[in-house]
Amino acid sequence: MPISAAKQRRFPMKIRRRLAARRHTALLVAIVAAFAVRPLIGDRGIAPIVFSVALIILVLIALYNIQIDELVGERDRLIRERRFRIGCGWILAFFAIVERLLVFIAPSRFVVVTGPICWFALIAFIIWQELRAVVRQQRVTGETISIAISIYLLLGFAWGLLYIMLYQVQPGAFSFGGSPSLPAAGPANHLMVFPIMMYYSLTTLSTIGFGDIVPLTLQARYLSVAEGITGQFYLAILVARLVAMQMSSQSSDRRAG
Repeated sequence: MPISAAKQRRFPMKIRRRLAARRHTALLVAIVAAFAVRPLIGDRGIAPIVFSVALIILVLIALYNIQIDELVGERDRLIRERRFRIGCGWILAFFAIVERLLVFIAPSRFVVVTGPICWFALIAFIIWQELRAVVRQQRVTGETISIAISIYLLLGFAWGLLYIMLYQVQPGAFSFGGSPSLPAAGPANHLMVFPIMMYYSLTTLSTIGFGDIVPLTLQARYLSVAEGITGQFYLAILVARLVAMQMSSQSSDRRAG
């Protein structure tokens, strides 16, 4: 039997509601996929293209999160703020997506240098919006945990972009002599810089420090130290925040009972 028009309309609405309820988890999955795609499929062939597609999907999901952000407080003011955030997000996303296209269509020194700047501005904007979202949470749920993990990974993403910018300005800022798969002077082409610096950023953020990539200049060393400190402070503050939220929700439940 044919599906009625009313049921056809309700089906997309159910999908949107379910996606809205799990939007932060969807963002976390997109971030993990963007980080995992290059190690899984390598650096050759269509790998950079697939990686770029994963980044664009990540951006679209992040913008969706911003678009359906909860409104709590004075409605008119919050609607204006939401429109401003959405406008800023789409403008930053436009430049970031154009950069991904130009890397393959018309690569140039200008694109290689300005691309990380565009992406850093966008990722920093997303981090700020996710921080606002986690602060507004009243209970520790799966979505709360997803937001917290997403922010941690995005911090590594943002710092990796800073390292890329520094590497473009100071090619000798890092030594790659400890990595058997790379020459000591660094990656052979600009497409390999992105995943390598993301790897270095994540190992620095988590304070693992394998030592295969070593900062040499003062700027690179202080950036690395700042990232390690940021990662530790974030984890400490996050745990304190989650514990406080859990205790507050339990106290509210006892009073209500």
